[in-house]
Amino acid sequence: MAERTLEQGSVSIPMEETKLPGGAPQEAPLLTHLKKVENHITEAQRFSHLPRRSAVDLEFNELSYTIREGPWWRRRDCSFSSLSGYKALLKCLSGRFNSRELIGIMGPSGAGKSTLMNILAGYRETGMKGQILVNGRPRDLRTFRKMSCYIMQDDMLLPHLTTREAMMVSANLKLNESVQVKKELVDEILTALGLLDCAQTRTNSLSGGQCKRLAIALELVNNPPVMFFDEPTSGLDSASCFQVVSLMKSLAQGGRTIICTIHQPSAKLFEMFDKLYILSQGQCIYKGTVPYLIPYLKNLGLHCPTYHNPADFIIEVASGEYGDLNPVLFEAVQGGLCSEEGKKNSRDKSDSSCHSQCHSDTGTLEKHSFATSTFTQFCILFKRTFITICRDTVLTHLRVMSHLCIGVLIGLLYLKIGNDASKVFNNTGFLFFSMLFLMFAALMPTVLTFPLEMSVFMREHLNYWYSLKAYYLAKTMADVPFQVLCPIIYCSIVYWMTEQPPEVGRYLLFMALSTSTALVAQSLGLLIGAASTSLQVATFVGPVTAIPVLLFSGFFVNFDTIPKYLQWSSYVSYVRYGFEGVILSIYGMNRSELECPGLVCKFQKPEEVLQLLDVEDAKLYVDFMVLGVFFLVLRLATYLVLRYKVKSER
Repeated sequence: MAERTLEQGSVSIPMEETKLPGGAPQEAPLLTHLKKVENHITEAQRFSHLPRRSAVDLEFNELSYTIREGPWWRRRDCSFSSLSGYKALLKCLSGRFNSRELIGIMGPSGAGKSTLMNILAGYRETGMKGQILVNGRPRDLRTFRKMSCYIMQDDMLLPHLTTREAMMVSANLKLNESVQVKKELVDEILTALGLLDCAQTRTNSLSGGQCKRLAIALELVNNPPVMFFDEPTSGLDSASCFQVVSLMKSLAQGGRTIICTIHQPSAKLFEMFDKLYILSQGQCIYKGTVPYLIPYLKNLGLHCPTYHNPADFIIEVASGEYGDLNPVLFEAVQGGLCSEEGKKNSRDKSDSSCHSQCHSDTGTLEKHSFATSTFTQFCILFKRTFITICRDTVLTHLRVMSHLCIGVLIGLLYLKIGNDASKVFNNTGFLFFSMLFLMFAALMPTVLTFPLEMSVFMREHLNYWYSLKAYYLAKTMADVPFQVLCPIIYCSIVYWMTEQPPEVGRYLLFMALSTSTALVAQSLGLLIGAASTSLQVATFVGPVTAIPVLLFSGFFVNFDTIPKYLQWSSYVSYVRYGFEGVILSIYGMNRSELECPGLVCKFQKPEEVLQLLDVEDAKLYVDFMVLGVFFLVLRLATYLVLRYKVKSER
């Protein structure tokens, strides 16, 4: 195992320095190949700063997975599970994946490849039966998640960070080392993966192959001994596919266990795999090495045509193009025909197990806790989110400009009406529109916050980067300064242009109530986004929830006019408390009489305006308190929804 040669063009990324039986480091062959690589990795760039980790062998026995099938009234008996309404996706799978091996899980669409990967990685638990062993011991999921990583089919990266910034965030969250060590490690990884030239490029400008390599680099920071890849070559050209598979091969030869699903590799990529685990209809039809596949099929009477890609041939067989041969293949695996080839390699396996045992004695002891404290995670994620918001032209720049432009437009439309007794209705309309605009300006952008980033969050959280608490606090608190700044800009323009009472106290109250209403609307937007199943649902539900909130705000219909069976709705309208508080801050607190340009003005006395709007008995402090309660309740509800979503994913 230790004397394997590297594929030409691949990069060796050793987990620990490999030694020959005599004890001398095996450096000459390694350096010979490293000089041929495009990235020109020198002897100094040997990943000397990667943390030491134990090698891991993964074994699973009698693994089955069932799901509920359709609504209860349409469910039928399932022959495998013998439970009505359940469908078996995986059936009695057993296998062993050793360290220093690149394992490919293959099969036609719907065979259960991704399902098996999700179960082995710990992403799915409900409905699973069977046993999963890590180095011969039952798997502890939390510990295993910390020593493994899952790189999904879609490269889920934050678009506004540069390659180096994304790597430093990963290093800061995963490693408890000095800044200098982290920087050196990041440089080593970027050099080895051919990303150093685009270190200052934002991730949304990277090519498909670069994005895939960056996704691998982000997880490589803490040197995980087990790495899962879901369709790593999907959407890539042949050259990029070869780069990615060569990288995975090198990672495996460095002492890691590399498991990936691959749909239909080319012959060149196919022979790079050390082991295959081929599925069809949720059952195993072959497990063993690549060279043994053709002789194995030949023994079963299946002859692969000359010059035909073996990967294409086995997929064609599994798909039924040569007849329904799956039962024959299932029985052959169950009968142990695949294990004959395994017996030939028993010496290698025993060496591998000794190697694993050696590492398990000397490797780092895995702990349940994260590498960094919750406060450190919060600080790192707050900085990352703040940078992302500042660079986001839609969420930030457009939002600031819209508050400026709408503020000037409204100021010109309602110019100098604030102290005119004959235009009280126009002024109350202006105050209500201000609440309406600030509510929608805060609600709609934040509705998209979690749907757009949910996939990134799930990948990082389930790969044990940070806790949900740290992420949620950082994500919500980083946007608060901008959510406070925008209403202040708007209020500062419209208040003085419309000639509201020129008193600092009233101006500050108007601004505080407007900001509070915007923060509550933002909280509601976060809740809708977190609870929605998709981006389309979130963008539809957001405006719809605003309709009843505005209807029962007290502007369109007075509280006394609302039917008794609907009056409770007025109490759950947060805009009501914002609008009520703004009316009190403008017309309450013993304001002097308004100017009357004509002979008689009905609402010259501010008290009459309060009576008309049915707010003469309202209290400002109550409005602030209720808005504060809304803010806290909605934020807590959003956290609980996110927590439920994380748990339901498994």
